[in-house]
Amino acid sequence: MALTITPLTPHTGIEITGLDFTRPIDRENCAVLRRAFAEHHVLVMRDQYFAPDQFETAARLFGEIQPHDKKERHVPGHPGVDYVSNDQIENGRRIIPGETFHTDHSNHPCPPKATMLFAVELPSSGGDTQYVNMHDAYDDLPEDTKRRIDGLKAVHVYQSKYSPRPLGQITEEAAASCRRPASTRWCARTRRTAARRCSSTRCAWNLSLAWRITKRWR
Repeated sequence: MALTITPLTPHTGIEITGLDFTRPIDRENCAVLRRAFAEHHVLVMRDQYFAPDQFETAARLFGEIQPHDKKERHVPGHPGVDYVSNDQIENGRRIIPGETFHTDHSNHPCPPKATMLFAVELPSSGGDTQYVNMHDAYDDLPEDTKRRIDGLKAVHVYQSKYSPRPLGQITEEAAASCRRPASTRWCARTRRTAARRCSSTRCAWNLSLAWRITKRWR
């Protein structure tokens, strides 16, 4: 079956069919995938079933893997694979990782260009992951706002008085890694792979990736 690309919305996201990502992907199809990611930003590949090592191999089709700072969330034996779940309770409140809009690891000196998610266990309803096209968001800004932010930089930290989120049950070493010195990013810049301006740190495309799963492999 040949690779097929189907748009999911007029502006963001496509569905990829015809590939089994647990098997070798040839160079031509790999190039198609990378171009599709640069142009559409969100790729959906349904009916894929991975063991952790297979997931890592599939991730490397797009670049180098960047391990998560919180080593306690690494899948055992696979430091490149991080697990995300909502099964942690603190002070009577269920912790929902990443429940607000955010860019992963924007406080890193060289942030990842993408996050890859594989659903190991899902609720019967809800649990959606939403995405924002920051190219279109920038295009929709008033011209005076574009001029005002042009040349400005924003300071990115993992935790601050403006973002007093709990770090969860992690070691002091992991907490210190999360509290690394702040990084600065252009408020607006042109992404090399798409030649479009945007207002997101994800415009700082590089060759490292952060990969996550929704619950721990059992």
